[in-house]
Amino acid sequence: MSDHSPRRLITGMLSSLAILLILGLGVELLLRQYSLRQHELEQQRLLAHAYEVRAVLLAELNATLHLATGLASYIPAKQGRIDEAELQPWLRGLFEQGRHIRNIGLAPSNRIDFLYPLAGNESALGLYYPDLAAQWPAIQRVIASRKPHLVGPLPLLQGGQGLIYRVPVFLNDQSYWGLISTVIDFEQLAAEVESIARKRGIAVTFTPADQAAKAANQDAVGLPVSLAGAQWQLQAASLNPARKTFIGLRILGWGLAFTVAGLIGFALHTQQRRANLLLALNQSQRDFLQAFELAPQGMVLMSAEGVLLAVNQAFSRLLQLPAEQLLHRPLHSYCLPTEHESLSVHVSAIRPGHNNSWFLTLVDAQYLQIPVECSAAILGSLGGADEVCILHVQDMRERLRLQRLQSEFTASVSHELRTPLTAIAGALGLINGGVLGEVPHAMQQFLQIAHANSLRLQALIDDLLDMEKLMAGKIRVELRDQWLWPLLEEAVAHNQPYADQYQVLLHLVGPPCSLRVVVDEQRLAQVLANLLSNAAKFSPPGTQVRLLVEEHADQVRVSVQDQGAGIDDDFKARIFSKFSQADASDRRQKGGTGLGLAISKELLERMHGRIGFDSVKGQGSTFWFELPLHTTSTQRANL
Repeated sequence: MSDHSPRRLITGMLSSLAILLILGLGVELLLRQYSLRQHELEQQRLLAHAYEVRAVLLAELNATLHLATGLASYIPAKQGRIDEAELQPWLRGLFEQGRHIRNIGLAPSNRIDFLYPLAGNESALGLYYPDLAAQWPAIQRVIASRKPHLVGPLPLLQGGQGLIYRVPVFLNDQSYWGLISTVIDFEQLAAEVESIARKRGIAVTFTPADQAAKAANQDAVGLPVSLAGAQWQLQAASLNPARKTFIGLRILGWGLAFTVAGLIGFALHTQQRRANLLLALNQSQRDFLQAFELAPQGMVLMSAEGVLLAVNQAFSRLLQLPAEQLLHRPLHSYCLPTEHESLSVHVSAIRPGHNNSWFLTLVDAQYLQIPVECSAAILGSLGGADEVCILHVQDMRERLRLQRLQSEFTASVSHELRTPLTAIAGALGLINGGVLGEVPHAMQQFLQIAHANSLRLQALIDDLLDMEKLMAGKIRVELRDQWLWPLLEEAVAHNQPYADQYQVLLHLVGPPCSLRVVVDEQRLAQVLANLLSNAAKFSPPGTQVRLLVEEHADQVRVSVQDQGAGIDDDFKARIFSKFSQADASDRRQKGGTGLGLAISKELLERMHGRIGFDSVKGQGSTFWFELPLHTTSTQRANL
């Protein structure tokens, strides 16, 4: 499963990236549509205002051209004769009504002979149209068409830009008389139209129709303007064009895209992780069930009430019953009736995070009793049960048989060795004491070594016998009310000769105390001897071993402090085990059996006490034991 994890991670990242790109593309498409819609609305607004401006322009031009057309009807009525005195007031009226008329010229036979107003237009008087090479072809087309025509804007001889409305005049006999030319002030007209356009927030330009394509602007709208044969293009654009980049909307859209892609990616990752965890859980459950089923020791899953939910093959073989017959029945159905109550206590004492162990006697299908050691812990939930315990059942028959053989062998060897060893030690003692006469000087050292070693072997055998009796429950502890201080003084006095061998002084610290304890005097002396001899043995020469007494509420603590090398950390956990020594090799320097502390612990517990130690490597060790102080209730309980 771990080999696929990088690939699944890359796949998840690519999926999230693909989702982000798709959502980002959607955001950009929406922004594009929104931008086009806004552009369309802007174009519609410009077009509406352009129609209004064009209507104003056409209204102004039509009013002016209508006045000029009326003058064209006057000349045929006069047979082509111009009466300046009669015409002057009429032209004045026309000029006043046409706000944008700059001048009106009459050109019989294509020469301007009459011009109103003359002031400011003197340069155009006498103008002969055929002399205007640029305009004459267009004028000829107007004459040929016999229709009025509007041209411009054109540069005027008198200066400025103007629109020229030329009306060809024919007499009643259809003979050509000449032209009536009305010049419109284009700059004034354009200024008025642009003023109206600015009020609507747009700018307008006028372009000849043939030049409209070159002047086209994608942000402007164009409207055709047709009047009297003239073709223009009115271009309208916004005065304040807004370049909408939609940065805020784009940031918001991409932010949402990132968020959605992230959420989807997280959901996919979470789903993938849950799938991986589920696969791992299923694999773990399969491994557990396989190990549970094939375990060489009996394994049981049971409810908090002690009902069997599952058993393995080893447990079925142990009771010689099929698993189907064992399930859904309480555990006490397969143990001695006398142990039902204690079993219920042990089962109810199982707590999460703690391992509870006890001994039990099961009964198999043949009604044979099977001593077992049970170890239980909370496992969790299984199959809807609120709380499931896993129970490890260890068959104790072989272990007990070996222990029994060991005890029998130890007792047999010890007894067989103790009798001759006592005789040997006694004989050596008598010889060293001079009972058989003075010992030759050359043999004294050898006899003393032999006597010391025999005493050491005797102590070893005594320790072995004591431990065997303790384990078998055969040692009798007789508790009596005792003064503590004299017992400590006696222990120091008895063990000082042993300490002298190591040049160590045993020192009982402090003034005598008046504390009383309920102990077995002989067994307490044995405990003190073990602690004091160990302290002397592991102390440097020339140092002291201090024996202290401290009172704590209803307890008294007796401490033995040495100035040795201290205890290694890896040895502390097994220091009270049988045959445990800091140096267990064959060449250990200090000697000893490794049983003294184990025996001391068993004896103190039988006297309702406890033992412990404090040690820092290189700073010595302090072994202590605590005993309850004598009270009336304590004495009554021990009796």
